[in-house]
Amino acid sequence: MRISSTVTVITLFPLVVAFLTMLTFVVPARMCTRPRWIWIVVLLACSSRGAIYAALGGSAQAPDFPEALLWVWDWACSGLFILFALSLFWWVRRGRTVLLPVLAWGLAAVGFVNGIVLPSVREVELRYSDLPAELDGYRIAQLSDLHCSGSMCGWRTRCIVERINAAKPDLICLTGDYVDGTVAQRVRDLEPLKDLRAPDGVWCIRGNHEYFLDAPLWREWFDENGFKFLANACVFPRKSLALGGVNDIAAVRYLDVVPNVGKTFAAATNGEFRVLLEHRPGAATDNVASHGVRLQLSGHTHGGISPGFDRLVARFNNGFVHGAYALPGGNLYVSRGVGQWAGFPLRFFNPPEIAVIVLRKGLPGKENAR
Repeated sequence: MRISSTVTVITLFPLVVAFLTMLTFVVPARMCTRPRWIWIVVLLACSSRGAIYAALGGSAQAPDFPEALLWVWDWACSGLFILFALSLFWWVRRGRTVLLPVLAWGLAAVGFVNGIVLPSVREVELRYSDLPAELDGYRIAQLSDLHCSGSMCGWRTRCIVERINAAKPDLICLTGDYVDGTVAQRVRDLEPLKDLRAPDGVWCIRGNHEYFLDAPLWREWFDENGFKFLANACVFPRKSLALGGVNDIAAVRYLDVVPNVGKTFAAATNGEFRVLLEHRPGAATDNVASHGVRLQLSGHTHGGISPGFDRLVARFNNGFVHGAYALPGGNLYVSRGVGQWAGFPLRFFNPPEIAVIVLRKGLPGKENAR
């Protein structure tokens, strides 16, 4: 029942924004009574998806309406939030009552399309002067923040899997937040992940969203279908490579294995090149300095959503938002993610991505991305 407070926020917050938008947009606008009431109905309709689904007995966090309807509702609710933001900056007078809604829902349409578009493959070369020879050219594909939901369905998962396999990685790493919904709702949408293929295997960790809905049943499904999760443990895909992983810190609240990077690499005693999978990027500097991590792969931030908002995201993640970060003794790569949480489905100047990290022997600081 720990998720109940989150669901309450997801249900009520859009309704609160709708009410505030009435005060900042509808009330100041010079319009007749009938248009005012029409606007009130429109704003309530835009904000009521979670409330309606909760009233029907479902989870407000993962509504199970038809995909097309969810797309329209996500766009409409996003436009409401943008309209509220715009109305705070402009005092609504005659002539602006049309401009602000057009601008708000126009921006929402652009952001929503950017959020659901299929991710492209982004190759990033990271150089290490002491890289073992057998790892020179080693390719690690990272899939993060899939957020499979009613508006991010199985056809999209299938396309993402095909693109990852086509990149021919040596190793595939899944860094959390795979699904928003129950097993009954979303299992078919997640099944294409079973077709991921790489010579050195597919390895996973849990993000915070793995704990929100049907966590025990999802754990059972992943186990039954052969997904290999790392929780304070490491494996050796190559003799000179130690791959470790930890649960998200949310595990503390849900009585799962608490993340401990020190324990993770206890078996790595022969100077192996250490790669760590951790959903959130904030602890990367300490992981590199204190635990010998040479490369940390993270997600969680969704690339910061948009310019401006990314500064707020950075404050909650020790300054790490997206892309490669050179740290003393190693590197961090923060994926923008391949999907987008339905609760905030917009992206601006921040395309989703499938990251393929290519390890190269050479002088650090000459990283290339394409």
